Amino acid sequence: MDASDHSSADGGEAAVNAGDDTDYDHMIYGEDFFETLVENGSDAIITIDESSTILYTNQSVERVFGYEPGELIGSDLTKVMPDRLQQAHYNALGEYVESGDRTMNWNDIEIPGQHKDGHEVHLSVTFEEHPYEDRRVFSGIIRDISERIERERRLERKNEQLEKFASIVSHDLRDPLNAAQARLSLAKAHGEGDAEYLEEVEEVHERMGALIDDVLTLTKEGRSIGATEHLALEPVARDAWRTAGTDAATLEVDDPNHVDADPERMRTVFENLFGNAVRHAGEDVYVRVGELPDGNGFFVADDGPGIPAEKREDVFEYGYTDSEDGTGFGLNIVKSIADAHGWTVEITDSEEGGARFEFRAPALE
Repeated sequence: MDASDHSSADGGEAAVNAGDDTDYDHMIYGEDFFETLVENGSDAIITIDESSTILYTNQSVERVFGYEPGELIGSDLTKVMPDRLQQAHYNALGEYVESGDRTMNWNDIEIPGQHKDGHEVHLSVTFEEHPYEDRRVFSGIIRDISERIERERRLERKNEQLEKFASIVSHDLRDPLNAAQARLSLAKAHGEGDAEYLEEVEEVHERMGALIDDVLTLTKEGRSIGATEHLALEPVARDAWRTAGTDAATLEVDDPNHVDADPERMRTVFENLFGNAVRHAGEDVYVRVGELPDGNGFFVADDGPGIPAEKREDVFEYGYTDSEDGTGFGLNIVKSIADAHGWTVEITDSEEGGARFEFRAPALE
């Protein structure tokens, strides 16, 4: 059917337009448009007959396989297949032609293909059967997914390295931690040292042990956060301050402030931000935790030197640090925890000229 079929009678066209709101004057009917779309689409298309002979390809086969269409037409489809898959292809095609029974799903099958230069490409293929001039022909719509597969492999390697790193860290930290805890128990048993300080040391040891366990859990189970609760920020912040703050520093927490978060991860956020403030602003730093003006998040601000605008994206990168005693993990951990909660985190200037980290929850629709 062509465009003239839709406008053969004024009355008929009027009746159609009266029945719906479609603007038929602007619809595309020309076969040239659809032929161009098929020829130049991002996916390659190859059509074969019952004997596996290639009858048609579009221009995109060159991008996927390296062959120009004329180099493939008349050839066997196995020309773009690795040797190890060719016999299986013949078997499956012959069985289907004879019985009509599909032995596999025809949609989005991931298989390797053979490029003209000899390397393999990762493909996602959807097959279709359709008649053409009294013949049964089969078309494959083929997408090159090599980049996606490579990303997945890099991620898998990264996760394996992370798990190995976590195991090493666990071993290297847990042995001295166990020794320190044993000596602490002896000191308490013999009444050596100030009881209050010994209790604080014990709390730090317990905290280190918990963090080691959490690192292992995160890397092995792939989780970034656990169950969330509606938390009051002040007790979590002050608990973190006991570990990361100093006697000379000042912490102010506006009350009330609440957030839906994993309590342990929330404490980790505060500990890293407080420790960052002490390292860059000094042991007498002033830190304030408060609610954002619109009530949709919270901030952590200090009176230190601040973070230049051109470095504000870089500081969240893994391993980035400009401090001699920094590890480069702290702010990356903060950003990762924020992402896991679905928060955005942005660095601005505090009222005192220091750094201000703003955490914002997704807006409710």
